[in-house]
Amino acid sequence: MSLYVCRRENKGQPELVLLHGWGMGSDVWEEFAQALSPFFSLTLIDLPGLGRSSQYPEPYSAESVIDMLADVAPEKAIWLGWSMGGQVSIEYAAKYPARVNALITVASNPCFVQRDDWPCAMDESTHQKFEQALEANQAKTLQRFIMLQTQGASEGRETLKMLKRIIKDVEPAAAKESLVLLRDDVRDKLSVLSMPVLQLFGEKDLLVPVEASTACEQLVGTKVKVYPGAGHLPFCSHGDDVLADIREFLQGSVTK
Repeated sequence: MSLYVCRRENKGQPELVLLHGWGMGSDVWEEFAQALSPFFSLTLIDLPGLGRSSQYPEPYSAESVIDMLADVAPEKAIWLGWSMGGQVSIEYAAKYPARVNALITVASNPCFVQRDDWPCAMDESTHQKFEQALEANQAKTLQRFIMLQTQGASEGRETLKMLKRIIKDVEPAAAKESLVLLRDDVRDKLSVLSMPVLQLFGEKDLLVPVEASTACEQLVGTKVKVYPGAGHLPFCSHGDDVLADIREFLQGSVTK
């Protein structure tokens, strides 16, 4: 069972793995990856059953996904995960700490669905309705989902056009199956990671409430960054700022 992997090597520069979110593929990084390319050797991976990775484990689980990622990821790298990709990156870093030099998450909630002790997340009834809608009409649900990612946010129209193009070009093979990962609670794993961690959020994100930024700051004990006006894709709407913050975070703290 193989995953789609795109390598953009820049000899002598630090290794950086980019992991996308639910329903998408590595194409979501297209513009931002170009901005990253002068400073990193990039590995873009499509998660199982998403993007161009048509194969996926059955049953679908975080453990099986992590094992598949370990087979294709660089031996040591910085990991950058967006949305669900952030959750997966946390789980990968927890299992393979020696292989992760630093972890960066963008618009990612370590507990995506509300718990009694974690109210800054999607409520259970909304998530259940989303699961039911996906079962009934996958294409329509994906369209709704990408609209939520951009609604009311800076550069929302341009970002929405890009997301529409992605889901039109590549239909996910395991949209329903991979949704199970959003029910994982990785707070305990995140709180004990030994490598440097940076968490980035959008002020206008309708999927990850901005209140999660404060909760994550308290959980991890390190500073977070919130981009004013940004929705669920700050690396699209605030790409220059995100790149600058990533480089500043990594400066002097991570070996190549």
